[in-house]
Amino acid sequence: MTTGVSVTSTEPVAADAPYSRTDFTTASWDGTELVGSMYVPDEDGPHPVVLGTHGYGNDHTTAAIQRRADVYASNGYVFCAYDSRGFGESGGEVGVDGPNEVADALALLDQLALGEVGDVSVNVATDANGPVCAMDGLSYAGGIQLNTMAVSTPETAERLLPADASFETISFAEGSPLDAAVPRWAWHDLRFSLAPRGVVKAGWDSLLLATGATGSRGLTSGDGKPSIYDLEYGVTEEVPEAFVTATAQNDFDGDSEAFYASRSPVSKTETLDTPSLFVSSWTDTLFVPNEAVWNYRAVRDNGAESRLVLFRGAHTFEETADEEMNARLDSRALQFIDAHLRRNEESELPPVEYYETQTDSWSTTDDIDPHNSKEWSVAFSDARLDESTVVYNSVAPSSTSQLTSEEEDLLDGVTAVHFEFPITEQRELLGAPSLRLDLEPLGTDPRLFVKVYHVDETGETLVHDQVTPVHPTGDGRRTAEVEMTALQRSLDVGESLRITVAATDAGFYSSRKAAGARLYHGDDADSEVTFPVQPN
Repeated sequence: MTTGVSVTSTEPVAADAPYSRTDFTTASWDGTELVGSMYVPDEDGPHPVVLGTHGYGNDHTTAAIQRRADVYASNGYVFCAYDSRGFGESGGEVGVDGPNEVADALALLDQLALGEVGDVSVNVATDANGPVCAMDGLSYAGGIQLNTMAVSTPETAERLLPADASFETISFAEGSPLDAAVPRWAWHDLRFSLAPRGVVKAGWDSLLLATGATGSRGLTSGDGKPSIYDLEYGVTEEVPEAFVTATAQNDFDGDSEAFYASRSPVSKTETLDTPSLFVSSWTDTLFVPNEAVWNYRAVRDNGAESRLVLFRGAHTFEETADEEMNARLDSRALQFIDAHLRRNEESELPPVEYYETQTDSWSTTDDIDPHNSKEWSVAFSDARLDESTVVYNSVAPSSTSQLTSEEEDLLDGVTAVHFEFPITEQRELLGAPSLRLDLEPLGTDPRLFVKVYHVDETGETLVHDQVTPVHPTGDGRRTAEVEMTALQRSLDVGESLRITVAATDAGFYSSRKAAGARLYHGDDADSEVTFPVQPN
């Protein structure tokens, strides 16, 4: 599984590389030491800058960062890679890309504009608001970009930065200090990422707690193991508190929700106006592709250039991106940054470019907004003759959908119910389906898990290994409406699409109070899924 965590693997710069690497240690805005490496082109400057950090629990020496450093430094950019606060060799406490980490990124940009980071001198191109710069990074390094982009006025700086953070070259009077950004595998709303619609992701929450502890105090203290000390001091206390609350209560409390909201673009969408290339994955089960789509729309709606690339990989249990796909993504990032940092114009990239897993090919489209697509609605009443079905909560998960693409919800009419729809004309589904479930909980606080399977002569495939949790509220019979996880799938005549509704899933905490739910799917029921369909 790719989590943004990997073994430290600094490789020496090749003898024929057109750049050099120098390690640095510098004091941030509050005196906290930040450690990193500067990749500087051999040719004379001034050079534009790309700033980048790493995934959660990681450091700046990973192969992915060195790959990007080679791309940018070989093309005339200074690439500044650093250990985020609390991780690797940098000091301080991990704050989950909060105000301190945003101020760290700005402090490095400030020092770059002044020409010296620690004891490393650099010749950097500048403009009215600091260095001519972009950021590029994945996962945790995508989140810091979005939170840094949001600080784009003196008013937002006062609201979103620590009160004592100050910079010599960055005033925010000219807007965001970033000229472009490439957030890869980033979140839109951490509350949704970790507990979509109040359904906690049991596996991801546990894993992120462990990698955060190990990547901060565990490694720097020398023992390499998480401990109580790590949990209390390596990562800000809100993270373990949120985990404990979610485990005990099966949901985040108000304090945890407020903490994660403050670290999320969703609370700052009105100020996200930096030209951005968003890179996400169909198969990302931590930050599902919807989150990249929401970020893409926010920047677009604020009038800045916004582009979206959807590939296969990221935070996933299945095969991740290979060398060829990484090279393609890096090429798109370089093309986008070149347009904005060197030519001060929009790129020539299509609005949306996406990978088709079935054909191992790429396609483009003008938008992924389903309102600009055709629609295909399937009513559950067309798939079954009975009026309703009860799905029972087995407490122990009856399937491990995100671990395998094969159908595992085998107990139809017991722990799950299946609705199968024959394909009578060729279609390409692209975007986020809309779900309506007519249901009645059996007890309080029910949870249901909806999955889309493609059935053909080879068997059943859970599309992108994705699951959409549903957490209906209220008493009695009601209709729950949900935006499902975005997908891309081509369907041929003779195949079928299966929608499964289950009471449990191993990737999430199940209900601890409801015995299950009765799903209504007779002629008078209001249960259906509407898929966005590519018009061509």
